[in-house]
Amino acid sequence: MKTELAERYLIDQEGKKIAVVLDLETYQQILDELDELRCEKGYEQAVKETTTEIEQGDYLTLDEYIVNHKCAR
Repeated sequence: MKTELAERYLIDQEGKKIAVVLDLETYQQILDELDELRCEKGYEQAVKETTTEIEQGDYLTLDEYIVNHKCAR
């Protein structure tokens, strides 16, 4: 993302800032970074939620899941 953003705003009749104007490239970069952050936070949450189960051996390997899934059909 650009390191320096030219701050541009839309203002109402009273001069209050009501919106930010971004060029499309900057906007897309912000969305991409937000998506990466969400993915990272989701991964961290999944690790936190499953660590105890994994340590206790409460999980299936991929091969076990595939075998069990085929049997369920």
